[in-house]
This record gives sequence, C-alpha cells and structure tokens, in this order.
Amino acid sequence: MRIPRAALDSILDRARKGYPFEVCGILLGRGARVESAREVQNREEHNPRTRYVIAPEDLLRIQRQSREQALDIIGFYHSHPDHPAKPSETDRSLAAQGLSDGVFHMVVGVERGETATPTAWVFRDRLGGFEAETLEVE
Repeated sequence: MRIPRAALDSILDRARKGYPFEVCGILLGRGARVESAREVQNREEHNPRTRYVIAPEDLLRIQRQSREQALDIIGFYHSHPDHPAKPSETDRSLAAQGLSDGVFHMVVGVERGETATPTAWVFRDRLGGFEAETLEVE
C-alpha cells in the first residue's frame, strides 16, 4: 500500500490527539495507492478505548464524495491505544463478516498518546484473516 506523507502524517496526528480512544477513518484511492484519508467519528458508545464503529451514514457520505472525485474506498484505518499496531481478533472477526477480500487496513499503535506507529494489512477471505502489507510512504 502506498500513501502520501501528508495523508499519513494526518492519520498519525489524529491517532495521537484522539488518545486514549480509538480513532478511525476511511482510505480513498485507486488500486493500492491511497490518495486521501477521511476521518470519521468513532461511534462506539460502550468501549471506545478498545473498539471503533463507523456509522453507515458516514460511510455512505464518504462513498458519495469519493465517487465525485473518481476515487474508490480502498480501506480503513484505526488506532490501538497502548496496544500493538496489528489487527486484533475483533478486527479479524468483523472483517470476516463483510465483503472484505482485498480491503486494506491501517492499524496505528499509539503509546501513551505520544508515539504512533502505523502498519498496513490486507484482508484475505481465503485465509479468513489479515496478511501484512508493505507500507510505502511517498
């Protein structure tokens, strides 16, 4: 997955500022190249420190905007406050329930609201899970 430095910096800054809660957003682009990252509010009401929810209306709004820009939703990002920058079992379970084959996922580990470490993953139906993806910053 390739991402412009400005888009990645925006995600990392948001992950640090959102600490100790998970933040989330949508990756727009073409193929394996992110053109922009759109933040959305984490709508998780019960456990926002360890879970995130993207509301259907937010997803639809960004989907419409992406079409106007001739971009696709190619993935999602979220943070893991004080947890490793890799998909959790909850992340895997949720991705396995949807149409997720080939969808990119960026997970940002955030330590004490200071250090933010991004990783990239792609969900594969055949594995029922995630494969590590190289994250190239442009």
